[in-house]
Amino acid sequence: MLPGGTLEGLEQRPPAEWMDVPDTVQVEFRPATDPYSINIWAVGIGRDVYIATGRDGTRWTEMLKEDPAVRLRIDGYVYAPLRAVPVADDEERTRVRNRYIEKYDVEPDSSMLDGALVYRLDR
Repeated sequence: MLPGGTLEGLEQRPPAEWMDVPDTVQVEFRPATDPYSINIWAVGIGRDVYIATGRDGTRWTEMLKEDPAVRLRIDGYVYAPLRAVPVADDEERTRVRNRYIEKYDVEPDSSMLDGALVYRLDR
């Protein structure tokens, strides 16, 4: 799928807990200046939702260095304001890794998220 611009939908405040996050969500980067949106896997753990990419990053990880503001669209609702925060804590990264493995049926011995860039989308 090709990246897009501004996400359309009814804007909502983030829920108290991220239950039933679908397999693929849409994230909009640089919402105030030059919106760029992508489809990406995401996991919800309690009140937090996470996205990740490989250790070398991608176009959107460069955008986050300049502006960590993001918007998240799920089922036609746009959740904002959110801020992408890099996750460095080993325990939190392990929880995220385990949730990705469970949700996406990845082999438990997979190196998924080893060295990955992981972001928590904070309220």
